[in-house]
Amino acid sequence: MAFTTIRRIYAHAGLQSFVEASGGLFVVGFLVKQGLSPSFALATFALILLSRFALRAAVLPLAHRYGLRSVLLLGVQIRAASFIMLPFISGLGPILVTYILVSGLGSVLYWTGYHAYVSAAGDNAAMARQVSIQQAVTATVGIVAPVVGGLLLGWAGPLAGFAIIAVIQLLAAAPLLGAPNPVIDPGTRADPAIVRFGRRVYFAEGLQSGSSVVVWNLALFVTLGQSFENFGGALALAGIGAAAGSLLIGRLIDGGRANHSLTLAYGLGGIVIAIKALAWELPLPALVATALGALVTPMLATAMLSPLYAMAQRSQCTLRFNMATEGGWDLGCSTAALVAATILHLGFGYTLPILLGLGAIGAIWWGLAQWYRQPSTA
Repeated sequence: MAFTTIRRIYAHAGLQSFVEASGGLFVVGFLVKQGLSPSFALATFALILLSRFALRAAVLPLAHRYGLRSVLLLGVQIRAASFIMLPFISGLGPILVTYILVSGLGSVLYWTGYHAYVSAAGDNAAMARQVSIQQAVTATVGIVAPVVGGLLLGWAGPLAGFAIIAVIQLLAAAPLLGAPNPVIDPGTRADPAIVRFGRRVYFAEGLQSGSSVVVWNLALFVTLGQSFENFGGALALAGIGAAAGSLLIGRLIDGGRANHSLTLAYGLGGIVIAIKALAWELPLPALVATALGALVTPMLATAMLSPLYAMAQRSQCTLRFNMATEGGWDLGCSTAALVAATILHLGFGYTLPILLGLGAIGAIWWGLAQWYRQPSTA
C-alpha cells in the first residue's frame, strides 16, 4: 500500500507545487496590487491563518465519516474556489472577508488532510528520503511555475490567470482518486506528550516561515517594482539549485546523520535570514538572497517534516497529531505576519520582521535535536 500510495503522493505533490508556486506565492502581492497597503495585506494573510485555526475542529468529524483522502480532496475543491474569488477583491470589503473564510476553510481541510495522509502512508524507515523526493519535486516545479504565474497574472490578467490556476488545483486531485482512503477510528487518541512537543516545533516553524518566506516574498515583490513578471522570474531563477539541497538532507537523515543534517540546514537557514534582512532594499542583493533561500528552504522542510511525520506515526493518531500541531504553525505564522504588519504600519522597513525568524530557527533546531537524542528515536 505504502509504495503505491507514495507514488500517487509524489504525482499530487508535483501538481500542487505548481499551484502554490504559480498562484499561492502571488496572493499577498496581488492584494497589494488591488489596493491594500503591505501592512493590511499581511494582516489579511494572518486572518486567513487564524480562520484556519478556528475552523480546524471541522476536520475531525469529516475524517471520521468520509476518510482522510476525502478531507484532502474536499480541501482541493474549496481552494480552487478561493482562487476564482481573488480577482474580484478591490480593497477592504465583504468580498475580502468572504475570501478570508473560504481560503481558510479550504486550506485547513487540505493541509491537515495532506500531512495526516502522508504520515499514514509513508514508510518510517525511509521517511526522510520520501519527504526529500517530495521537496525535490516541489523545487523542480518551482523553476517553471513562478514564470507561468507571473505571465498569467501580468499578461493574461488576474481573471484568466487565477481561473487557470484554479483548474490546475482541481487537476491536482486526479492522482489521489484511486488511492486508499484511511478512516480515522473515533476511539483513538494521540499521545499528549508527543502532541505538545510537535506543537512547539510547529509554532517555531510557523514563526520562521512567516518571517523568512511570507514577509520576505512581499519585500521582494515591492523591491522588484510590484511586477508579477519580475517576481515570478526571480523565484524561477532561485529554484534551480533547490532540488539538490532537498535530496542531500534526506540522505543524511536516513543515513543516521540526523544531527549533522539539522546543523547544516538550520545553520544555513540562520545565515540566509540575516542576509535577507540586509538585502531586501536593492534588487540585485535581493535576488542573490532569494537564490540562497531557495537552496536552503527544501533542506529546512525535509529536516523538519521527516521527524514530524515520524512523530505523527508514533502518536498513534496521525490526524489528531496534525490537527493539534498545525494549529501551532498557524499561530506562529500569523504572529509573524501581524508583527510585521504592525512594524510596517509604524513606518519601519522589513529588516526587523525578517530578523524575527532567527529566534525561530534556533528554537526549531533545539527542539528537533532533543527529539533525536531520545533513545527510542535513535
